[in-house]
Order: sequence, then C-alpha cells, then structure tokens
Amino acid sequence: MMNSLQGGEFMKYPDYSGKLSVGDTVSNNLTEVNRISSGGSSANSGVVRDTVLRSSLPGEYVSLLLLCHSLLGVAFWILHLPQTPVGAIMVVAGLWIAFRAVGGFAGEKWAAGISVVLFLMTGILSITGVSKVPPWLSGSLVAPVVWTCMLGILLVVDFFDCRSHHCAKLSPSENRKRNARDLKLAFAGLFLAWGLGIPIVAWIHQVSHPPAGRMALEKMSFIEHAGFRCGEALVTACFFALGCNIGSFLNVVVWRMPIGRSIVNGDSCCPNCNTKIAARDNIPIFGWLSLGGQCRTCSTEISSRYPVVEAITGSIFLLLYFVELISGGANLPVRPINHYRGVLWIIMYAKWDLIGLYLYHCFLFASLLVFTLMAIDRNRIPRSLLVFCFMIGITAPLLFPSLVLIPVIPRGTWPTNAATQSLLHSVAGAICGLIAGTLVLRLLNRDSHPVSQRSAIMASMTLIGTMLGWQAMLSVTMIFVGISLIRKYGLKSLTHSQWHSTVGELLFAALLHHLFWRMEWAAIGLF
Repeated sequence: MMNSLQGGEFMKYPDYSGKLSVGDTVSNNLTEVNRISSGGSSANSGVVRDTVLRSSLPGEYVSLLLLCHSLLGVAFWILHLPQTPVGAIMVVAGLWIAFRAVGGFAGEKWAAGISVVLFLMTGILSITGVSKVPPWLSGSLVAPVVWTCMLGILLVVDFFDCRSHHCAKLSPSENRKRNARDLKLAFAGLFLAWGLGIPIVAWIHQVSHPPAGRMALEKMSFIEHAGFRCGEALVTACFFALGCNIGSFLNVVVWRMPIGRSIVNGDSCCPNCNTKIAARDNIPIFGWLSLGGQCRTCSTEISSRYPVVEAITGSIFLLLYFVELISGGANLPVRPINHYRGVLWIIMYAKWDLIGLYLYHCFLFASLLVFTLMAIDRNRIPRSLLVFCFMIGITAPLLFPSLVLIPVIPRGTWPTNAATQSLLHSVAGAICGLIAGTLVLRLLNRDSHPVSQRSAIMASMTLIGTMLGWQAMLSVTMIFVGISLIRKYGLKSLTHSQWHSTVGELLFAALLHHLFWRMEWAAIGLF
C-alpha cells in the first residue's frame, strides 16, 4: 500500500527540472488537460460527443457497423411505408440508432429516455409482427427484433456514459458505494425482467397470435406465469448467493490456513483496529462496496481481492448451475440428458443424482480456486487442506457411485461392484494426475516457477484426476499445455504480469474442459 501511495504522489508531482522548453511544453500540456477536463473540449460539448463505445478501435468498428446497418435498414423501410404506416416507427428508430451510434447527445439522460421508448416500441413490434410487408423484410437483418437488440446495446452504452460522467466527480470510496447501489438496482432489474418481462412478452404474443392449442405452461394465467418466473429467478439468485458465500469462506481459508489460524473460531475483524466486522458489512460483494472498500471504524483500505474472489466463486457456481444442473446434465458425458429440464423439473422435483454431481463438481472448482490463490500468495498448500480435499474426492464416490461418470474400465469387464469401481477410478485418476503434473512441469521449465506454483500444479492435477477420472485428466492436460504455450510464445506480455498465475491457467483449462466434456467424449467415440 505504501509503495502505491508513493507512486501516486510521484505521478501527481512530477519533476520538471529539465530545460525551460521542456517545462513550457509540459505546462502547456497540463493546461490543455485541465481545459479538457473542465468541459472546454468541443468534443464533449457539441451535438456529437465522445462515448464509451468509441473509446477504442473495436468500438469504432462497432459504431461504424451500427451506422451503416441502420441507414441501410431505414432505406428498406422507407420503400414500404405506403404499405404499412407502422413502419414509420422502424424508420424513426433506425435514424435514431444511426445518430446515437456516432455519439449524438451522448451522456444525456433525456436521450437515453428516447432510446427506452423506441426500445419498447420496436420490442412490441417484434412480438406482434409487422403486417403488409414482405417476409424477407419482417424476418431479415433489419427486422424489429434486430432494431430492439441494437437499441439495447445503445442503452448499455448510455448507462456507462452517464455513469462515467457522474463518477468522475466522486472519490474512490464514494464511487464504490455508488457501485453497490447500482449493483443492487441491476439485480433488481434482472429479477423483474425475468419475473415480469417474460410473462408480459408471452401475454402480448398470445394476444396477437392466439394459438390453436396451448401447452400446460401457456395455460397459466398472467399472475401464475409471473409467479413461476419470479420463483425461477429467486432460485437462480440463491445459487449465486451460495457461491458468493462459499467464496467468502474461501477467502478465510486462503488467509488463515497458511499461518496456522483456525478457520472455524474467531470472527472477521479489521487487521488494523481489531474491530469486529458487523453482519451487515459481511455480506459478500455488497458489504465491501457499501463500505467503499474501507473499514467503517478506522477507514483502513480493505483489499479488493475479497469481493473479486466472492464474485468469481459465485460466477462458477452460476455457470455450472446453467450448464450442468438445470440443463439436465447436457455437458456431462455418458450420462443420458434428463428429458424434463429447467428449475421446476430439476430443483423443485429434485433430481438428487444430478444435484449431487453439481455439488461434487462445485467442490472441485472451489478447491482449485483455493490452490490458485495460495500459489499467487506464494504459500504452500497445508497438508490438512490436501487431506480434506482428497478425502472428499475419494469417499464421496464410494458412498454415491453415481458421481463416477466414466469408469476406469468398462463395467462388466471385471466382476467388481460399484464401490470397487469407484475406488479404482479415484486411484487411477490420482496416479495419472501425478504423472501428468510431473511431465507438465518438465515441459514448462519447472525451475522458472516458484515452489508454491509447482506444488499447487501437482495438487490441482492430482485432485482433478481423482474426482473426474484419468480420461478427463488427459483432456485437461492437453488444454492446459495449449493455453500455457500460447501464453508463453504468443502473449509474452502476460508472462511477467503480477496477475499471471500458471495454476490459474490450469483452473481455466479444467473449467473449459468441464463445459465441453460431453462434446469431447463424443468426439473421442468417433475414432
């Protein structure tokens, strides 16, 4: 922290002890910067202004694409205005998209309000349909649904433009508190969009296109449908909250176990003033943002790593929730995909075998994340933690054989029961992980990595093999080696970055393999 403060002071008060001409140039540049920051720049005071979208080269290309596409669509809709007056909405929306794409009235709240109105109007047209126009127009790349998506992109840009303009006047602590408020509003908006937006869209579509026969879900009234969707959103939020709370506990594990402190006893407190952190400030992500990243008592800076780890863990839990759980196991090999999927048929009518697989795999990725964080801190993984992780990885399949997806040998080859197959699965995977870890460290020049990194790689690969099997271990190893080689020879700038971690690459490789596990296994079956 002291180093960063010194760096900040140095950047704030540079040494201009050089020649006079250099000093004059710097002074003029500073004057120019002050003039621009005070609002004197014509780029931010005219009709067309700088936006977040156009702050980078890819954004400029996106802006140009939106401009050309919208103007082309306007030309098509103008030709069919005599046939459908409703097409005037499409013309106005297209012209507005073209104007906003180049930065017209960027950062103005009233301009964002116009975009919201046009977004709703084009959205209704995309649901109800536009009559008396050729099918190639109503179902093409200039259809109302495309206009709605483009306006949605501009609304996101408007949000960041308005926010950056306002937050530029706030201190870092006030900015974090504002982030907490905005994040709460974003979660509330997502909840309402899923719980009420989908039923409203379904109701409008049914009114404009009355079906001959309706499914059981479509026979629900609007209130019943809204309640059902709100229930789905609430269950999804609960799984994300579960992951965030697990991430909060992982922060405790990573901090306390290497120094020998108990992870069970002792309340969370400020390391500077030893003040116990209140329950309202201990809420994952929101607690840190609400405090502005500072202790409520002594205003000591709290590391941003805490909410980052919580958000990463919650995102992993949420990703597996969508890809593995409510999809009916669509990413899992060998196992047949559940015919009835979704929150209702998987969670409400609990499919315990699939829920068990989900929790088992979440435990694996949480353990890999802990190993990664300890390696970043240059700490060796405690033996007690390794014993606990491998004990869960081995005993869980013995108690619940359905956790073993791919047996170590084809069932029926040997006269073994399920428990023996599970034990062989874990042992063979662990041995394969140890061998693969040794070879990978040799390939990636083991001497260039700290001891903590090497031990974390060995522990991670052994645990992956133990829990997923030797077949998955081989696949993860190939993905991991590919990522490491790309980073080493293709992205050399990341090699010496303070955020770089080889174990983090292994975690990403394992997650990538898990998402496409069924596809990989199906591809292997073709040979």
